[in-house]
Amino acid sequence: MSKIYEALKKAEQDRERTRVHARARPLSPGAASDQEHGAEEDYQKLRASLVSIAVPSGLHTILVAAPRHGEGATTVAIGLANALARERDSRVLLLESNLRSPSFDSVLPLAMESGLADFMAGRAAPEALVARLDGLSFSVIAAGAASSAPMDFELLESLLERLRPQFDFIVIDGPPINSYADSSILATKVDGVILVVEADRTPVTDAETAKRQLDRVGSRILGVVLNRRRSYIPAFLERIL
Repeated sequence: MSKIYEALKKAEQDRERTRVHARARPLSPGAASDQEHGAEEDYQKLRASLVSIAVPSGLHTILVAAPRHGEGATTVAIGLANALARERDSRVLLLESNLRSPSFDSVLPLAMESGLADFMAGRAAPEALVARLDGLSFSVIAAGAASSAPMDFELLESLLERLRPQFDFIVIDGPPINSYADSSILATKVDGVILVVEADRTPVTDAETAKRQLDRVGSRILGVVLNRRRSYIPAFLERIL
């Protein structure tokens, strides 16, 4: 991860200077199109990297998490689920596991009455959780109403086991690693973890702390997505295995 940390340190040093030159400026239609195309290409590269190791290693469940709030983990999880769903019509489920501060309802066209929190509380059956949204090629389980109650990881693990045969990939949007213990525990229940950091925001010490926590529980870190832009578009994926 040395290149990741070097990039983060450089971003910290250049942050103030860069901010002067990064004042808001309207993008031309062509520029906006190029940016969207670049984001799609990044997610396709991320997908290709994961698919290349999925078959020989049995990679089915993937946790996407960042050190802190607001570093783009949810956006990366959604983009990854969408890209994986395009791989030979793969069956993909996107699961929101951040019960403390869920955000799917603000970024996805959700109209679901039940979520993961309802399942944890015994108010919903697993079959009632999974939804397909118009315009999306993957299925979704949202967190539901925010809850401060401790997550029942045995229940979650049983849910994943029940859903595993129905999907080729399950992408889990996890809570911030450094804020709660949830993602560190979740990391032991999945096949691999993608760590999301942002060059313009994530302090090096936070990235190091998050990685140490994942290493401490023996999780399999698949790689790091380094976000360089305020829109949280992944700049590149560096394999670290």
